[in-house]
Amino acid sequence: MMAVDVWRQGAVGFVRLNNPPVNAIGLSVRQGLWDALAWVQAQKGLSRVVLHGSQRAFAAGADAREFDAPPVAPHLPEILHGIEASDVPWVAAITGVALGGGCELALACRYRIAAPGIRIGLPEVTLGVVPGAGGTQRMPRLIGIAAAVDLIATGKPLTAEQAEALGLVDGIAEDPVDVAQHLDIGALELSLPPGLRDRPAADDTAIAAARADVTQRMPHQIAPPRAIDLVALSATTPLSDAMAQERAAFLDLRQGAQARALRHIFFTERAVRGQDAPSTSHIANRILARYHEAADTVLMDGSTPWEVDEAMVEFGFTMGPYEAQDLTGVDTALANRRENAPRDPNRRYIPIADRMLELGKLGKKVGAGWYRYPGGGGKVDDPIVADLALEEAHFAGITRCDYSEEEIRDRLLCAMINEAVGLLDEGIALSARSIDLVTVRSCGFPRWRGGLMFYADTIGAETILARLDTYANEDSLVWEPSPSLRCCVENNFCLSDRFPTKLHLETHS
Repeated sequence: MMAVDVWRQGAVGFVRLNNPPVNAIGLSVRQGLWDALAWVQAQKGLSRVVLHGSQRAFAAGADAREFDAPPVAPHLPEILHGIEASDVPWVAAITGVALGGGCELALACRYRIAAPGIRIGLPEVTLGVVPGAGGTQRMPRLIGIAAAVDLIATGKPLTAEQAEALGLVDGIAEDPVDVAQHLDIGALELSLPPGLRDRPAADDTAIAAARADVTQRMPHQIAPPRAIDLVALSATTPLSDAMAQERAAFLDLRQGAQARALRHIFFTERAVRGQDAPSTSHIANRILARYHEAADTVLMDGSTPWEVDEAMVEFGFTMGPYEAQDLTGVDTALANRRENAPRDPNRRYIPIADRMLELGKLGKKVGAGWYRYPGGGGKVDDPIVADLALEEAHFAGITRCDYSEEEIRDRLLCAMINEAVGLLDEGIALSARSIDLVTVRSCGFPRWRGGLMFYADTIGAETILARLDTYANEDSLVWEPSPSLRCCVENNFCLSDRFPTKLHLETHS
C-alpha cells in the first residue's frame, strides 16, 4: 500500500493521503507527496490537483515518533513550497482533522474546502514545539496577525464554521472532494496561496496581548513565546528568511527537555486509549498525602506557607499546596487526608492545621486560611500563620532552619517520588507511565515536565536515593527509600526500566 495515491480523471489530478489511521505525515507520506509533485509536473493538461485524505483525517500532523531522530529528507517545508509554486493549482479538500503539518499542508494550497465537523489548527505548542513548515508565516498572511497569533500561541483548533468565518478555509461542503473537483477555474485563478500574498499588517497590540496571555496561562513553557515571536516576524521579514527562522526554532525545540516531556505524556495518554490508569484515586491520594506531609514538615521546621507555595509554583505547579488547601477548605483537606491516609502513630505529627481550625481559619470561603483574603479578593501573607509554625516548633523543642527554595522543592518532590515508587513496589500502580498520567491529571504536576516518574528519571535514581538517605538521618521512618530505588542504583536502571509500561501502545501519533 502506498502512503500517497495519485491518479487523474480528465483534467483533474487527485492526490490522496493514505496512511491510516490518521494520515500522520511521516517519512513515507513526505516521500509520497514529493513523488506526487513530480507526477503533477509530468502531466499534461491538468486544470487542478485535489489533495485529500480519509473521512477520519485530512492529516493529523507530523509523526511525533520521528522527533527523537534527525530529520530525514524530503522535508515538509520544501514539499509545501513545491505545492505553493506549482503552475497547476492545488485545492485542499479537508475532512476529519487537519492539524499541525496537516494544516500547513492545506495552507500551501491555492484553495481550501472543508467538510462540516472538521478540526483545523496548529497545536504544536502543546507538544513543546512551534510550527515547522510555514504555519507561523502563511496563516497570518491569510487571516491577519491577531487571529493567527491567538490560534498559534494557544494551539487551539477551529471548527469548519470558525475557520470559514476567519477566512482560513474558503468554503464548507458535505463532499469537499466533489466541490474541489468542479470548482470554477476562475475562482482558482483569482485565489493566491497564502505564501504568495503580501505580508500582513503589523499588530503590536495583538502580539503584546498574546505575550501577556501565555505568561499568565502557560508560565515556564518556552514554545508559546517563540511562536509569538515568529508570528510577529510575518509582518516585517521576507517569507524565506522568516521560514528559515521558524524551521530553526522548530528543530531546536523538538530536541529540548520540554518537548520530550510533552511527547511522553502525549503517547502515554494514547496508550490507555481513553481509559484512566488503574486505581487512579488511591494513587493520587497517597502521593498527595505524602506531598502535604512533607510540606507540613518543612513549614514546621523552617519555612512559611508562601515560601513553600512559591517554590512549587516556580517548579510548574499552578498553585502550591497551601493555596490549594485554602480553595478546597482547610477543614475539608484535613478531613480528606485523615480519611484517605489514616495516621500511623509512629509517624511525626504536625499539628499546625489543627491550630488553624481552632482559630476558624478554614480557607478562602471564610476569608482566612493559610493566607488572608481581604474583601474576598486575592491572597496576602498572614503573619499569624507564620507565628503558629514558630510556636509549634518551640513546643516541640525544634531549632528551626532556613530552607532555600531549592531545598523546599527537593524535599517535596523526593517525598512524592519515593511514595510513587512505593506504590509501584506494592503493585497498586502498574507502571511508571501510569504514575505519570495520574500525577499530571489529578495531582497538578506540570504537564510540560512529563509526569512524576519521567521527571524522576531526568534527575536519576542515584541522586534521588542520595537525597532520601540524607533526609532519613532526620526521620528514618518517613524518609526510608523504597527498595526499587536502591535496585535501580545498584543495577544502573532508570525507573522506567524497572517499571516499564504494561499498557497497550498505539502505533501512530
